[in-house]
Amino acid sequence: MIELNERVRPYMTVKALLVWVTSILIFSAAGFAVHFFSWPVWLYYIFIALLVLELAGFIFLRPWIYTKVTSYELLEDRIIVRQGFFTVKTQMIPLKRAQGVEFKTGPLSRKYDLAGLRIKTAGIGIDMPPLQTDEARTLKTAVIDIVKEENTDV
Repeated sequence: MIELNERVRPYMTVKALLVWVTSILIFSAAGFAVHFFSWPVWLYYIFIALLVLELAGFIFLRPWIYTKVTSYELLEDRIIVRQGFFTVKTQMIPLKRAQGVEFKTGPLSRKYDLAGLRIKTAGIGIDMPPLQTDEARTLKTAVIDIVKEENTDV
């Protein structure tokens, strides 16, 4: 199985920080409502505890754990993605059944030279973990070439 690039961890950390800043804004508005409407003061402590838990869990722990437990493998006839910490999920798609490949990048992922890839079939699709842009383009081209070579009546 192929491990994730070392740039995935800082990318996920920055992405989680952006969500955390949004949470700070939401909890600040809720704190203002607590003050304005004279609600119980203990709500402030709950808001602060939730922000600290989100900081610890999603910004520090989740990127580290995600990069340790997520991997993928491209074989001649199928692609396998394994991810999960408590419940490990292994997905496999036969490349003969692939009907489309989506290649996505955003401003933050371009900064870290990462891209997202989704391989779709008629029933399901596999979202690949963030891959280095060149690696994602190569994988996309490889999947398209394998699909083009397939000549079945299925």
